[in-house]
Amino acid sequence: MNGIESALDFFAAMAIFSPLALAFFMLLAFVFQIKLPEKIIALVVELSVFIALAGIIGLVFLFLSNGVTKWGYEPFPTFHLESFHFDFEFYFDWLSLSFATLALLLCFVIAFFSQRYMHREPGYQRFFVLYSIFVSGIVIASLSGTIESLFVGWEMVGLSSALLVAFFHERIMPTRNGLHLWIVYRISDAALFLASYLLHHALGQGFFQAILEQGSEGLANEVSSPVLVGAGVLIFLASACKSALFPFSGWLPRAMEGPTPTSAIFYGALSIHLGAFLLLRLNPIVQLSPILAWTVVFFGLLTALVSGIIANAQTDIKSILAYATLTQVGIIIAEIGFGLELLPLIHIIGHASLRTYQFLRAPSSFAYYKSLEESLGRTNLNKYAPKGRSIPTGTLSLAIYSFALNRGGMDSMLEKFITKPFVQVFKLADIFEKKWGSMLAGVDPSKPKTQEERS
Repeated sequence: MNGIESALDFFAAMAIFSPLALAFFMLLAFVFQIKLPEKIIALVVELSVFIALAGIIGLVFLFLSNGVTKWGYEPFPTFHLESFHFDFEFYFDWLSLSFATLALLLCFVIAFFSQRYMHREPGYQRFFVLYSIFVSGIVIASLSGTIESLFVGWEMVGLSSALLVAFFHERIMPTRNGLHLWIVYRISDAALFLASYLLHHALGQGFFQAILEQGSEGLANEVSSPVLVGAGVLIFLASACKSALFPFSGWLPRAMEGPTPTSAIFYGALSIHLGAFLLLRLNPIVQLSPILAWTVVFFGLLTALVSGIIANAQTDIKSILAYATLTQVGIIIAEIGFGLELLPLIHIIGHASLRTYQFLRAPSSFAYYKSLEESLGRTNLNKYAPKGRSIPTGTLSLAIYSFALNRGGMDSMLEKFITKPFVQVFKLADIFEKKWGSMLAGVDPSKPKTQEERS
């Protein structure tokens, strides 16, 4: 058994530390302004992702051949007290291995695609720096065994996502949309952080294995089960922001400002499903309260319904794919709320794979249509083209069409109730900090600075 344990630890280290080494290498080269050739960057990224994928496949092989169903891996000692544990541990079971395999396989495909798609792009190296951070984050989040390690991966995914949406920072809209995404993700991060605190307060530790082994029935017998329900509410809020559930869906079409590979891997495949993965991982806490479980079902189905209606009125292919993705994510969330485990996982794997292909295919679809038109001729092609839809005329139909065309007003809601208040609060905090600093320095903030003070 010791040989098997050593092999499990070895493959676990491959899966975890290969992406981390990649992120460290790319970040170091970027910070010290070392210009790397495109071929070297592509080779290093693809090799690192392939090594991590080989580690996951090795773990799957050992699980199948030795009848292992779960395995914990703690790479270094962490903080322990008698009644409190703070652990950075990884937990391997069929859920984490399935999601990690999906993530690394799609990351490898996107890396291979991106080296050609981003060829000669001025920000080529910057793109792969952020991409390597994302790969590390998604691996840590999917393989995490504690709420602490999941939070680290969650943050890395959020940071890289927001920066890649604002990748074309010379234009105003990508940076503005990146800010919107960053603000919604900060709400998600705050909710997950508070949920982590409540889990530690209720259980003294944040081990997923302990939560899964107790199940919802065992957790209900805990003295602090109301605290766990509060943690479940915060976990659902974190998932709703991360997976763009209603009413936080306004940021998803804005996120399409980034390069096509990021749209595919983030908002078609992995990042958009990370909220569903969190609910699936902590499903016993969600099922602890029937009200919370039905709330998850309600918002999942509402998101699916609203997104399905909106998708039918969009005119650009990325927005159509974004809302089609959100429709399926809403259904997946509802499946988790019903207490299902295997079906949502299969749904995530199939849906993520399909959307990745569709997002990658989207830029060339019009070129393909044009070449088809040139080959067959306009007259012959019209026979196979879909019939145009007539404009609705009824009062109810017009209202639904207007609702869908305006994307349910979620863009304006996001701007009015989340983005602007968030920015105003931080502007006020900045003003207060400057006044407080001036007061501590003995300087009158209302008095204009002299030339000497400015220098």
